[in-house]
Amino acid sequence: MSLTIRPAERMERIPFSGIRRIFEAAAALEREGRDIVHLTVGRPDFDTPEHIKRAAREALDAGLVHYTSNYGLVELRRAIVRKLAADNGLAYDESEVLVVQGASQAIAVAIQGFLGPGDELLVPSPAYLNYLHCATLAGAVAVPVPLRDENDFQLDPDDVIERITPRTRMLVVNTPQNPTGAVCPPDVLRRIAEIACERDLLVLSDEIYEKLVYGSFEHASMAAFPGMKERTFTVNGFAKAYSMTGWRIGYVAAPKPLIDVMVRIVQYTTVCPTSFAQAGAVAALEGPQEPVARMRAEFDRRRHLVQQRLAAVPGLTCARLQGAFYAFPDVTSYGLSDDDLADRLLVEAGVAVVPGSAFGPGGAGHVRISYATDYDRLAIGLERLADGLERLSRG
Repeated sequence: MSLTIRPAERMERIPFSGIRRIFEAAAALEREGRDIVHLTVGRPDFDTPEHIKRAAREALDAGLVHYTSNYGLVELRRAIVRKLAADNGLAYDESEVLVVQGASQAIAVAIQGFLGPGDELLVPSPAYLNYLHCATLAGAVAVPVPLRDENDFQLDPDDVIERITPRTRMLVVNTPQNPTGAVCPPDVLRRIAEIACERDLLVLSDEIYEKLVYGSFEHASMAAFPGMKERTFTVNGFAKAYSMTGWRIGYVAAPKPLIDVMVRIVQYTTVCPTSFAQAGAVAALEGPQEPVARMRAEFDRRRHLVQQRLAAVPGLTCARLQGAFYAFPDVTSYGLSDDDLADRLLVEAGVAVVPGSAFGPGGAGHVRISYATDYDRLAIGLERLADGLERLSRG
């Protein structure tokens, strides 16, 4: 008897990643001998700082190779508590921190632990799609809240209020934001906090890019506003600030009753993060921070290059680059969908960018450019981008 493959019905609503489609198309061209400049990847292009790798090696050699607590190493949770107090003005204790396998898992356990069938999650759009699809996996409904070019992709409190219904349970705040690079000002976050308290909403505050803020822009944590600690999941990790994407260590801080719900998901799925990788994360927080400052300075140098080059491209408009390592220009003037335009740039100009629609309908008509790549290669990629767009304008 042949096997009948019948996926769960909810999987019909979970698409393959639009980002991966571009990656695979670029890889196919490279196998043919083409030189492709990748302006797609959402990870720092630096090595993990040596003192972090050394701490993990020493932990491995010392026999830290078994399960840790489901909550994570106590030494790491205490280091996270100290970090949150020093950097974010947040007072937690170690029982209010859950260490997980990257910020992506932190998002998943918060959504799965507190949303169910029919519940609504407000998600800024365009967005990192994990929010939307984790909601789908939980049986919940993701409701987009538009982010607009003319407003520098800031979350508008009035748009949030308009979309709240009796079924709304949670709101996502992501600052600095992926894919737009926008940094939400403290006064806007304060108003969002007031709305969350007034409407009794939980808030998932994704702060994974907090160390990558430039110029006069500043990062603020949602849980620091009055009445917010009790209802906020502060999500962060080590991937972006410390160039530790492959280490898969993230965390969520929240009041203990919320943590004790989420840890049960961990207990029956991943059990705990990798033990010796957690030792490296302790060194990241407790060791020298100069590598973080150097990476941020280099990203800032690249940011200026991207702003300058994009401003000189006829027909291209782009909001200010404020944080993370992304630009999200509007490409509608070229008369193609963002998917088609990204394909044309890849094949005809040898530069890979991510179509904005890969981040949901709110991203349509844009492309995401990552400047997390070598400065010289970035300059080449931007030149190819400009040349490719010029040819599209003529043709």
